Amino acid sequence: MFMAYFYANPKVGMYFVLVISFMQAGLTRYYPFAPYGLGVDVFLLLPILFTILGKGRELDASDLHQAVFYVILIWFGYCVIEIANPLSRSVVAWFYAMRGLALYLVLNFICGVLIFNKPKDMDMMITIWTIFSIIGTIWGIKQLFIGVSPTEQRWLDAGAANTHVLFGKLRVFSYYSDAAQFGASQAMAGIVFGIFAIAEWANKRRRNYLIFASLMAFYGMLISGSRGPLVIPALAGFMYLLLSKRVKILILGCSIGFMMFAVLKWTTIGQTNYQINRMRTALNPSEDPSFMVRKNREKILENYMHNKPIGAGIGMAGSWGKRFAPGSFLAELGTDGHYTRVWAECGVIGLYVHVFMIVFIAVKGFLVVWNLKESNVRIKLIAMYGGYCGVAVASYTNGLITQIPTAPLTYFGIAFIFLGPRWQREAEEQEKALEAAEKEKRKTASV
Repeated sequence: MFMAYFYANPKVGMYFVLVISFMQAGLTRYYPFAPYGLGVDVFLLLPILFTILGKGRELDASDLHQAVFYVILIWFGYCVIEIANPLSRSVVAWFYAMRGLALYLVLNFICGVLIFNKPKDMDMMITIWTIFSIIGTIWGIKQLFIGVSPTEQRWLDAGAANTHVLFGKLRVFSYYSDAAQFGASQAMAGIVFGIFAIAEWANKRRRNYLIFASLMAFYGMLISGSRGPLVIPALAGFMYLLLSKRVKILILGCSIGFMMFAVLKWTTIGQTNYQINRMRTALNPSEDPSFMVRKNREKILENYMHNKPIGAGIGMAGSWGKRFAPGSFLAELGTDGHYTRVWAECGVIGLYVHVFMIVFIAVKGFLVVWNLKESNVRIKLIAMYGGYCGVAVASYTNGLITQIPTAPLTYFGIAFIFLGPRWQREAEEQEKALEAAEKEKRKTASV
């Protein structure tokens, strides 16, 4: 019965992807016996298959025939070729790691273009996102002021406390995989919800709900103790100001942003608050021990990688490396940031290909949004674009862009951006049809 309904309504798979993405880490922590991650694969692959089988030749895939999709396919193809990397120790490691690195991007983009491809679908994604973000912050508040659960304490005791309990203070992780992912997801949510509230200004109830969700998300970012995600709202906010095409708003917004930066950088306001104090350290990287450790690690990796242009193989670094290649150089060294991991696993060639894809999406996406006519949908797409840019930059310090729930939200956002021109054409055609119908009605009435 469910499969029949799923076949007739493949869009339901997108809802499952979003829900699983938010719940996977928490479920894994409490009930670690099920392969929840594979659920994402299933609910991305089946809708594509059902859509192809259901529509057949009637399927309109014209929106896939654009440069951005081919660039994404080039990156995906490179990752597929990496299965033959002679330095790789495990095909299984490649399979698990490649999914987050390239496969989900391709599948999310295809699903977004073929299935999850209406402005109302973007609004539904935001609704699901707000619900889980609000719950995430409430869960985090409970951890901070009441305490973690016995299961969460066991997770901390197993080693996570080294990075999540600093100077006796908990870095809140809520039901996410860790504090970094919680902070990044909430940072992206806060700015995206805030910009969506501007687009929904005429709808008072929706606007107020989005403002509340935005404030809750930003508070979640604050109590996470993560500093890297600060760049997400900063860059996304700047992109909104720039793409608004209003010089006065740009100047005012940048002035406010600079004042906020100045308060953190050159004053001690709020210094007694642990969360604010930790955020402030992000603006002094030269004095941050963790930043220096990261730079030293990059120097060590540079020596290791000098004769490995295609890297050591996907899945050989980070957490996957510890699981499938324990004791190896990359598994023990660690990578921290997303781009460092790409460099280690795919080599300098893979890093160039990947960075080219990231930049190409950013440049092409900017041009697409810039050329759209003023509308509420355009404002929402600016939010999606700003979120993508922020996550792409913040991924330097963490693997944010390949981790859930940030990854599917970002990838769907990319698809929505490049659907923008089609949405605009459809809106114009609908407006013309309404005008023609109204004109015909007036003509008939006059007769």
